[in-house]
Amino acid sequence: MKLELAMNIFIFICSLIGSAFGLYNFFKEKKALYLKLAACGVMSLMFSRLYQVIYLFTQGNLNSGFHIGLLGITGSFMFFFSANFGQMDGLVDDKTKAFRKTRIISLIAPLSVLIIYFSLFMKVHNTELRIVWGIVTFFIMQCAYYSFKHIIIYDVDFGIIKTLRKYNALVLAYAFLIMLEAVGLYIDITPLYVASCVSIGIVVVTLLPVLKGGVEKWTI
Repeated sequence: MKLELAMNIFIFICSLIGSAFGLYNFFKEKKALYLKLAACGVMSLMFSRLYQVIYLFTQGNLNSGFHIGLLGITGSFMFFFSANFGQMDGLVDDKTKAFRKTRIISLIAPLSVLIIYFSLFMKVHNTELRIVWGIVTFFIMQCAYYSFKHIIIYDVDFGIIKTLRKYNALVLAYAFLIMLEAVGLYIDITPLYVASCVSIGIVVVTLLPVLKGGVEKWTI
């Protein structure tokens, strides 16, 4: 329990720093909705970890199935997905045959996420946990697909995709790290759990500054 509490505190602090950066830089007049959605993704994770820290501190442990903190984790992926699918994908993929190969190759990311889920499914004999993480995995798969797609797809005018590739790489890493955190926690692989949690913290504290740097290059 102490280790889980410490890891959640660490991620909360990192996501709090990331959220503060996003609020200061992206929630201003005439800032693109894409940036605001990305910031909301980090803030959603922050509130998720805040809940988990409070619950672990007061109750001792989270239940092995559903808890409110999972809504925040799921919400973060919904925000990142919305930014790429709703705000960006229509600009970079006109749905013609020219991008068919890219769309097919991009399936590698969600299928890899699904494989990690099945490793959890096979090892954990808890029906509620399987169902809950199956739902979370579904949203992670969607986010992973578009993040990977926007890493490998051909660039468009003004270099929009090129400037956002590092950001999308971090979002993709975040997707896999959340899955690995669950595997490490529920299958009791402590080194994997610690490594994934530390990596999640590093990703969320750097994600929005990387996005800001990319957008500034694009707008110059």
